[in-house]
Amino acid sequence: MHRRHIWPRLVLETRALKRQTHKRGRTHGNRRVAHKVVVLVYPQIDLLDLAAPLEVFHLANLNLNDAEPKRGVAYEVKLIGVGSSDLIQTGCGIPVSVSQSIHDFRGKVDTLIVPGGEAWSLGEDALFMKRFLRLAERSSRVASVCTGAFLIADAGLLSGKSATTHWRACDMLQERHPDINVDEDALFVQQGNIFTSAGSTAGIDLMLHLVQQDHGRETAMRVARDLVVFLHRPGGQSQFSETLRNQATATGSIADLLPWVANHLADDLRVEILADRCNMSLRNFVRQFPKVTGKTPAKYIELLRVEAVKRQLEQSTDSLDEIATLTGFGSADAMRRSFQRVTGVNPTQYASTFGTSADDG
Repeated sequence: MHRRHIWPRLVLETRALKRQTHKRGRTHGNRRVAHKVVVLVYPQIDLLDLAAPLEVFHLANLNLNDAEPKRGVAYEVKLIGVGSSDLIQTGCGIPVSVSQSIHDFRGKVDTLIVPGGEAWSLGEDALFMKRFLRLAERSSRVASVCTGAFLIADAGLLSGKSATTHWRACDMLQERHPDINVDEDALFVQQGNIFTSAGSTAGIDLMLHLVQQDHGRETAMRVARDLVVFLHRPGGQSQFSETLRNQATATGSIADLLPWVANHLADDLRVEILADRCNMSLRNFVRQFPKVTGKTPAKYIELLRVEAVKRQLEQSTDSLDEIATLTGFGSADAMRRSFQRVTGVNPTQYASTFGTSADDG
């Protein structure tokens, strides 16, 4: 491992362990000490990757102020740019105003966020990278959304660690940094005080996770409800479900079949019925289906049904018998056997970790 990759990671982790400034609900007397969030803005940044974290922290402020109106703001957010301009063009063409440049910014940071976009090009500027490293060193935690992970990786802060990014960019990140364990399936990954997340909506999951760390599950749940998202997909969940994975690549009559199957899991999905819907002979359908999905029809449907069970366990309080009926397993026993085979845990264990009644993690 190159020396330039080692020292910034060691300095960052050591300083973070000493300060630990992002403890839950810091106070000063009866006033809440604002958690300082700095968001890096650069040309061609993805607007949603930038806006999503800002909205999460804004809603957290509103909810915490409603609960305790006299304690002060919880999150103080500042946008800083990479150059001298105070107006930076996003990838979709909408300009964003920043308060100052990274070259002028001073002070301690509780959370530093790098949104996605063309972050891989920032490493070519040696002076900027020097400033970024200094900023990261005085930040208690560093988080990226989507391809923002490239900047953190180029700075050497992910060397020897696990990380994730948007599924389309995982191979590129792995090739560029072989010393990183790139998890192409995770929604977000925490490694000490460094966090990386997948695409834009996974950035929301990560920010909700940070709010939960700071102010507890109830506050994060209220923010999630305001955003009309589910609280909250755990980082270890897949960023690319079996349904989306195959719909993205399928063609022909089988491509039309896949979304129909996903919406009719409680129906009779025997292979003869599926072949008939595709206007294919049974023999041809059984031969062609694995070429499109990589799996037999039975295995593919089992995986979809297990995914549906996961969603029900995470989002509802239905009984196992009710969930088995809704997802097409027919009985709770059949569902348990299939769920255990696919996930390695039983539905009850999964619900205790990821369900709506799970304890704060």
